[in-house]
Amino acid sequence: MPVRVVIAEDEWLIAAALRQELEDRGYEVLAVAGTGEAAVEAVASIRPDVVVMDIGMPGMDGLEATRLVMDRCPACVIVVTGRWGQADAAVQAGAMDCVGKPLTGAAIDRVVERARGRFRRYGFVQAEAGAHGQAMATWLAVRCAMAVLAARGARSEEAAFEGMRRLAAEGGMSLREAAERVLSESAAEPA
Repeated sequence: MPVRVVIAEDEWLIAAALRQELEDRGYEVLAVAGTGEAAVEAVASIRPDVVVMDIGMPGMDGLEATRLVMDRCPACVIVVTGRWGQADAAVQAGAMDCVGKPLTGAAIDRVVERARGRFRRYGFVQAEAGAHGQAMATWLAVRCAMAVLAARGARSEEAAFEGMRRLAAEGGMSLREAAERVLSESAAEPA
């Protein structure tokens, strides 16, 4: 079954090119939204596997649209932008990945696979944390802790996440508590 996608992009030439790239690679594009508001509505009604979200759109920008999507109907959002320095803001909004424009060729498959893996891991966090506000705060802490574990030698994000889950289970902690423990231990380590 093909990966189902909603594109949120206000520049129709870019949206058309991205749609063609996705469809040529076997993805099923279900909708193209030209505003943040339309993107949020499309995601809520269609429930795609992936949302490719531009930041710079008229009205509601892609960051606010990502926040609303993650609050109302969490989805695997990939922020695609021509504005450098937006990755942290995109992650804080709830994006599973943030990449530069244009998203083309084999990069599409790598980015979608990486983002979908993160969204599956977010699902574990969401199930444990319950309410979205707690889930997103926990997810951000877990992502930071995963980066620490990766720097310590975890071979992949998946391995780092499994290390977090193991630490939580062995210590009788939540994922958030395990993440906070990893981060506090990292802060205490000599530079």
